[in-house]
Amino acid sequence: KKRIVKNIISIGMSPFCMQLCACLVVIFINKGLAKHGGDLAIAAYGIVNGITFLFVMVVLGICQGMQPIAGFNFGAQQPGRVTEVLKKAIILATVTMTLSFILCEFFPQYPVMLFTSDPQLAELAITGMRIIVIMSPIVGFQIVVGNFFQSIGHAGKSIFLSLTRQLLFLIPLLALLPEWWGLDGVFWAMPASDIISFFVACGMLVWQMKHIKAHNPTEKAKG
Repeated sequence: KKRIVKNIISIGMSPFCMQLCACLVVIFINKGLAKHGGDLAIAAYGIVNGITFLFVMVVLGICQGMQPIAGFNFGAQQPGRVTEVLKKAIILATVTMTLSFILCEFFPQYPVMLFTSDPQLAELAITGMRIIVIMSPIVGFQIVVGNFFQSIGHAGKSIFLSLTRQLLFLIPLLALLPEWWGLDGVFWAMPASDIISFFVACGMLVWQMKHIKAHNPTEKAKG
């Protein structure tokens, strides 16, 4: 059935676009690192990316647990349950990414030591890590919100959030900031993109939750 196939493809397009955008962004990041810091900077970013992604994987697992619950209750017109599972997912994701922030900001030498014993590479990785994770506590929120839109069948909004963070905001910042701040500019482009995307995600989520409540028969009856 074409309608079912179309719905499957539209929902699956969001994670596909996220992965595709991630690949494109890494190309631009590596290009900037190579230009302003050389191979050592690329190696340092590889270490940082490996460490931070361990926490991101936990958040992705939380999102996978949230999706069927949010989707089922959204279809059953139970906005209270949708809100509850969304809040819990956001809290858990925020706690996870805050732990990432604490580890990488205050004890960066310990995870870096697992990857290299080269003092120059370790110093560069620690510097980059402290910049990149400065907005980590809000990254979990962005990931959850993007997956939430996907779970309630609003794939277009989920794709848009993926594009804003990784393409519309990050790539221009990667082009501009390194020209002013060199290698640090490459690192700062990522948290700068995170904070802009955070406000976009907040606005979209607030509007969506108001829309859900306004079009729910139970909420109308209460009003």
